[in-house]
Amino acid sequence: MRGSISTLLFIGLATLVGCGGGGGVSKEFKPQAQNVQKFDNKDWAMVLKTVVTPDGFVKHDMIKNNAGGVRDALFRYVGLIGEVSPENKPELFASDKEKLAYYLNAYNALCMYAVYKRDYPPNLAKTVPRYAVYFFDKFPVGGKETNLDTIEKEHVRSIGDPRVHFALNCMSHSCPPLRAEPYEGSKLDDQLNEQGKIYLSDPRGAQKGPDGTVKLSEIFAKFYTAEWIAAYEKKTGKTGATLIDALKMYAAPDSPVNGATKYEAMTYDWSLNKPS
Repeated sequence: MRGSISTLLFIGLATLVGCGGGGGVSKEFKPQAQNVQKFDNKDWAMVLKTVVTPDGFVKHDMIKNNAGGVRDALFRYVGLIGEVSPENKPELFASDKEKLAYYLNAYNALCMYAVYKRDYPPNLAKTVPRYAVYFFDKFPVGGKETNLDTIEKEHVRSIGDPRVHFALNCMSHSCPPLRAEPYEGSKLDDQLNEQGKIYLSDPRGAQKGPDGTVKLSEIFAKFYTAEWIAAYEKKTGKTGATLIDALKMYAAPDSPVNGATKYEAMTYDWSLNKPS
């Protein structure tokens, strides 16, 4: 989940959004774990190649209409996630990077699936029902029921690498652009580094402001500021680092982060990440 929520607000909104629509997928897919010899991202690759635009938005109407069988591919991949994970099939994931790639892909695919299940398109309400999608919707992952918030906290952010925030996509407009290919353990570092350069040069992530100010996504400037700084100080051995110091190491030369001396947060846009 992008950011923290007070208990009172959480309970109030939970009452409003309920648990319907995307709550649980275990009855929709046939078990297949016993037959899986290798975890395969081919269905997820097909989905991403089909529905992701060049600027990282999602053609949700294609999923709704099952254009070219893309919804079927998404369902197959979600079913595979439901049966296989690094926890119940560790022999299929040889390295920590393969495990992390699995959970990045699983988070993004399950979030896309949850939006579909809640019949969000074509209604296109103003904001993604994020409290329901991230907390209340339950999904089997490796045969164990969980939610997106747990995947993020226990399997992604827990590794201490803030670059994961370049990869997680909660189907909202302000999210980092969705990558049009699955994450793969063998090239994960390169993929995350590239995602960082893209997001920190994209108006959703960073914008140039007046008088040496850079306007930053709340992913940097509010939600996870301490994670970026802690990782930078651990990697460099420096202390007293600023957020701008930490982000420069991931930024492309054209990023407005370069040359900035101060920052302010942009308001996060929770509307659906559909093309304009």
